[in-house]
Amino acid sequence: SGIRNGKFCILNKEYSKKEYFALREKIIEHMKKTGEWGEFFPITLSPFAYNETAAQEYFPLTKKEALKKGHKWKDKESLHYKPATIDSIPDSIEKVPDSILGKALACSCCKKNYKIQKQELKFYHQQELPIPHKCPDCRHTDRMNLRNPRNLYSRTCDKCKIKIQTTFAPEKPEKVYCEKCYLDCTK
Repeated sequence: SGIRNGKFCILNKEYSKKEYFALREKIIEHMKKTGEWGEFFPITLSPFAYNETAAQEYFPLTKKEALKKGHKWKDKESLHYKPATIDSIPDSIEKVPDSILGKALACSCCKKNYKIQKQELKFYHQQELPIPHKCPDCRHTDRMNLRNPRNLYSRTCDKCKIKIQTTFAPEKPEKVYCEKCYLDCTK
């Protein structure tokens, strides 16, 4: 149970001010001896494998590298997916019947099964968007592949000519602006 408006609490237990500071110092001293002080939670406490987290998107590791660092790794699921229970997905949302809800769709890329949810179908109708032909995982991968690499390059603002850092490589043709010039353009 939680402690509402509690003061001087450690692990959901409230202490007097004096007890709290004494116990706090004891805990910090112990954590410094064990090397835990100032560190994030240990890898062993993570309920997820490294390749199931956003860390894999920003700091990609191979299975071997992840395991060497003490991370868990989840191997890809077997590709024994069910065939789609709908022959084809119409390209126009106006032609999509409500009966698509609950049907098993097969990703055009990886063949993994996915379903369209009621709120999702409502959104596609409101926005006049077609039903996706790819599963959520493949769509996410596509979005991640559209972003710039996680590198910073030195460039010059194309408007005021000051030096800036950007994720757009110098050989890219896009115009880049410093924050001030960008904000001036959006007014």
